[in-house]
Amino acid sequence: MIPLLYLTDKKHRALIPDEAGIAGAFAEEGVGLDIRVWNETDWSAWRNILIRTPWDYARDPGLFLGKVAAASAAGASVIHSEKIVRWNIDKRYLVQLSEAGHKVVPTHVEENFSAAALPPYFAKYGPLVLKPRVGAGGMDTFKVFPGDEPGVLAPLAGVSVLVQPFVPEIETEGEYSFVFFEEEFSHSILKTAKAGEFRVQDAHGGRVHLYKPAPGEVAEVTAMLRSVGLDTAYARVDVVRWNGGFHLMELEILEPELFFRFRPEALGRFARAVRKRMLA
Repeated sequence: MIPLLYLTDKKHRALIPDEAGIAGAFAEEGVGLDIRVWNETDWSAWRNILIRTPWDYARDPGLFLGKVAAASAAGASVIHSEKIVRWNIDKRYLVQLSEAGHKVVPTHVEENFSAAALPPYFAKYGPLVLKPRVGAGGMDTFKVFPGDEPGVLAPLAGVSVLVQPFVPEIETEGEYSFVFFEEEFSHSILKTAKAGEFRVQDAHGGRVHLYKPAPGEVAEVTAMLRSVGLDTAYARVDVVRWNGGFHLMELEILEPELFFRFRPEALGRFARAVRKRMLA
């Protein structure tokens, strides 16, 4: 068996329920998993490292990126690569993709954020969604209206923040996630928010349903992924139906939940995609 360091966070040191059976899928590819908490582990002893579910990395992104850089400099195969990690961890990529002509929910970056910067955005869009430029799992994500008490945004004060229009379809229809292995479509799901909530993540009461997309939708989202030219082993593309078509919400490459419970056979596709990028 070729050893593979499989990184998660403290909360999920026993793996997320969705990935039950993952060790068996990798064993069939001749890979032995060693599941460790990312910030409790010395990565330097490993030739092959899979960044999987370290969902608290945003609390110390400097430490996380430092470990990625050190492992890469030592010659390890880090999946995904340092280049991809650095590109995807910084959600400024949404601005870059929009400027390149992609259909993206309008995204603006406010450095050293203050609520005083919001009136022009309210005037242009109405309700807004604010989130940290580096973040995961809906952490410190807010929906705000003109006239809201600015104190609710205190967790964002002084940090780099994304400002987006609130897309009402998130509450009325939901957010679609398309899962890919080696940039070939595998399956898709629809995430819906609970009543009175706009965040669709499980931690915020969101619900997940299998979604059967039309062929044209698969082609459209596949083109979004391939257009960035990153050669990913796995990825999840999150989109919302808005203004007559799909618009990109996020391109999840760093540590996406892949919803294997809806397609258990995809565990094998995942393991094979990772194995191809490992050192012998």
